[in-house]
Amino acid sequence: MEYRIDQLLLRFVTEDDWPEVAKTWPADHHPLSEAEARGAIAYMQNNHGQNAAGSLAHLCFAVCSPKAPQSILGWCGLDGSRSRTEPELFVLLGEDSRNKGIGTACVRALLQIAAAFSLQGVHGGCDKANLASRRMMEKGGMAQYGTEENGDPLFRYAVDPK
Repeated sequence: MEYRIDQLLLRFVTEDDWPEVAKTWPADHHPLSEAEARGAIAYMQNNHGQNAAGSLAHLCFAVCSPKAPQSILGWCGLDGSRSRTEPELFVLLGEDSRNKGIGTACVRALLQIAAAFSLQGVHGGCDKANLASRRMMEKGGMAQYGTEENGDPLFRYAVDPK
């Protein structure tokens, strides 16, 4: 499965991607062994098999440029571990891909994907000091609805049923 939006390619990884997964998964921890990378791919593929309209277990995409689809810039997706009908959005980008609008494009794409899966909504949050993540969610279409006890902002997007 793959989606193209705002000059980005969001795609599922395959076994052939293990070297890139080893370098980039997750974006803030490096590197993984080949066995760990293959395990991460198997985990993602297993989760994808549990997803259905109206209910997501976990949906994870490699973020790539359409000009270099084999190179992974980071990761994004929807995690349904708290709620399968209103999953939490995540975006993890490598340092070279930050502050270029890629995160905002990921948020926009994930909200469209949530609508395609007939979900009720999407949640997100970030550290109160992480202004880039806050802007990413706001520019991507999410609205702040509250804060955690520590002041971290909470965001939500209500999917428009069609």
